[in-house]
Amino acid sequence: MNKKDVIDHIIDERTNRDTMVKQIIEHESCREEVIYQLLNNKEIQVYYTCYEIVTKASEERPDLFYPYWDELASLLNHSNSYHRNIGLTMIANMTKIDEKDLFATIYDRYMEHFNDPKFMTAQCFLQNLKKIIRFKKQDRERIVKALINIDQACDYPEKQKELLKSDVIEVLKEAYEVSEDEEKQTIASFIAAQVNSSSPKTAKTAKDYLKKRKRW
Repeated sequence: MNKKDVIDHIIDERTNRDTMVKQIIEHESCREEVIYQLLNNKEIQVYYTCYEIVTKASEERPDLFYPYWDELASLLNHSNSYHRNIGLTMIANMTKIDEKDLFATIYDRYMEHFNDPKFMTAQCFLQNLKKIIRFKKQDRERIVKALINIDQACDYPEKQKELLKSDVIEVLKEAYEVSEDEEKQTIASFIAAQVNSSSPKTAKTAKDYLKKRKRW
């Protein structure tokens, strides 16, 4: 598949996304072109479709995208929130095979998105943080401390902050499963406190999890 074919397939709504995922996994030239379009094309239809394709492909084969780590990490500082979302997602997917521990070099930059200018990007950050908790056990303790400190760490209006706590709970649930006893108690206390959240979604998320952990 040449460059023009790749772009034509990307913008064609009839294109089967799974077929494109297979193409970029199996063919380096196709993968390179999709990554190039992801990073450089200004048309949202193109770069966002590339995002959907590489997200799924990198979940299956994160090793194929590891050589692009620096380029993808650079998106964390992009002025466009969609591109920041791309960076957050791709980095999280690659932490599974990050044998060089490149994540350590961008940890602070990644965590800044807990208080991203765009609320939806903060949500994207938390959704991807679940993967990082799973694959970067050495960072779990400081991530948990950062999340529990949400009231001080985030500048969002109270309503948004309370809603964001539902995503924080989802990450903490992942952390709980691999935490030591003292940290488990800290996590449990935070989640229990959210039962009275002004956000119905957060309160429900906390209550549902507490039902599963009756011993709390």
